Amino acid sequence: MYTTSLHSTPDNASEQIASNSSYELKIDKAKNRIYFTIHGYWKSKEVVPAFIEDWKKAVSLTQANFTVLTDMRSMITHPQELNELHLEAQKLVIEAGVKQVANVLPTDKIANLQASSIVSNTTLPYRNFNSCEEAEAYLNQPSTAYLN
Repeated sequence: MYTTSLHSTPDNASEQIASNSSYELKIDKAKNRIYFTIHGYWKSKEVVPAFIEDWKKAVSLTQANFTVLTDMRSMITHPQELNELHLEAQKLVIEAGVKQVANVLPTDKIANLQASSIVSNTTLPYRNFNSCEEAEAYLNQPSTAYLN
C-alpha cells in the first residue's frame, strides 16, 4: 500500500538539500516551501560546516513569497555561538523574499526559550505552532497573513 508523509509531494517537485545528524533541509517546489528540521544538540559550528551554504542553495531554488516550515521539536539547547548561524540563515531567508515561517517549537523548555529568543531578534515573519500538522495547515492557507 502506498502511504505519504506529511511533507510528501511528487518526486520531481521535492529536492533534498541536506540530510545529516544535525539537520535536514528540503524544498518542495510545488508548494514553494522549505522544510527545515533540527535534530538534537549541536556542539559547535564545526558539526554543521555546510549550514549556511545549504541555506543559500535552498533559497536559490525558491520563488518570491516562499514559506518555511521549521521543525524544532527534537532540538536541544545549542551553545550561544550557534545563534549567529541561525541569525545568518534567517537573514538569507528574509533577503530571498520569504512570505511566512511556521515554527514548530522544541519540546525541551530551555531550547524553546532559545528558539523564541532567536526569532524575536529579526524581522522574520513567523508564527509558532505545537505540531507540524498545524504549521502545515496554516502555511497551506492561501491568505496566510504576514504576522508575528
